Amino acid sequence: TETQPVAHVLYRGQYDQMRDEVHPNTPSVLPPMTRAMPRNRLGLAKWIVDPSNPLTARVTVNRFWEEIFGTGIVRTAEDFGSQGEAPSHPELLDWLAVDFRDSGWNVKRTFKMIVMSATYRQSAATTAQKTAADPQNRLLAHGPRFRMDAEMVRDYALSASGLLRPTIGGRSVKPYQPSHIWDTVAMEQSNTRVYQQETGDNLYRRSLYTFWKRSAPPPSMDIFNAPSREYCTVRRELTDTPLQALVTMNDVQFVEAARVLAQNAMTSDKRLDRELRYMSMRLLARPLEKNESDVLTRSYQDFVAYYMGAPQDASKLLKVGEAHADQRLSAPKFAALTMVANEMLNLDETLEK
Repeated sequence: TETQPVAHVLYRGQYDQMRDEVHPNTPSVLPPMTRAMPRNRLGLAKWIVDPSNPLTARVTVNRFWEEIFGTGIVRTAEDFGSQGEAPSHPELLDWLAVDFRDSGWNVKRTFKMIVMSATYRQSAATTAQKTAADPQNRLLAHGPRFRMDAEMVRDYALSASGLLRPTIGGRSVKPYQPSHIWDTVAMEQSNTRVYQQETGDNLYRRSLYTFWKRSAPPPSMDIFNAPSREYCTVRRELTDTPLQALVTMNDVQFVEAARVLAQNAMTSDKRLDRELRYMSMRLLARPLEKNESDVLTRSYQDFVAYYMGAPQDASKLLKVGEAHADQRLSAPKFAALTMVANEMLNLDETLEK
């Protein structure tokens, strides 16, 4: 016969100093488990999503809100208790939680509803009056503006260039990383002692599928504040450092993305203004202003002049990454437009949402 698991309160944590017998249960400050819920993991799962449990839906939609707006309705997403911050819009949080629960916990529906709202679709531009009235945008006086997470930054570059492979599911993959990155931390007998970079489509899978070695996480993600995954992190830090610019300007993945974006622009229309517009729509989802177009045109002309006199540098740039470079295109112009695409990939407007 099966026996129920039993545990004891241990005096001062000593395993040989057992006191009162205790059985599986939930915290008394929260709704109790019903009699129909078995006292095991299945019962715990049922209790977590039970309509009488007020926390699950509220905590979840608050994290959704934080992902979209940069800050949760409750800023302290990791602490909904008495030591945490009160919600900026308590009625909204309640409504979103109930709607999420009643929709059958439909994540995609909830995200779609939030991003299609008038609140989210506001311009991120602000005014002196709005800043004075709502300096931290807690009252949502304007649209959100913050740097994208590490995975988003890489995926956005891949998507804009057309390199991203959106296949869902499958094993972890090993994209571009510095050579010998695992050598100093791996044990001799480890099966991850040597980093073997993949080829083909696996280089361009979404960052979600990147193989993660906790003792040596991908540097480009680490620099953009991705947690090492050694412990749970509810809120990531968002910083703006020179190292991040060095990644987006020089990392193989980003230079290759700029090159492929430039190639697609050149093959779509062989006029500079149309090429710049193509890249702008892919990266910024808007046409360029005249002053912006003028700056990029001058930049392009300077790069063309440079690469005309340094064809070996143009050739070297066009060989970065494994994606095929169209040999029919003029190398100096191709390299110049690649550098302009790289500039555009590094705009605040590109790296921020």
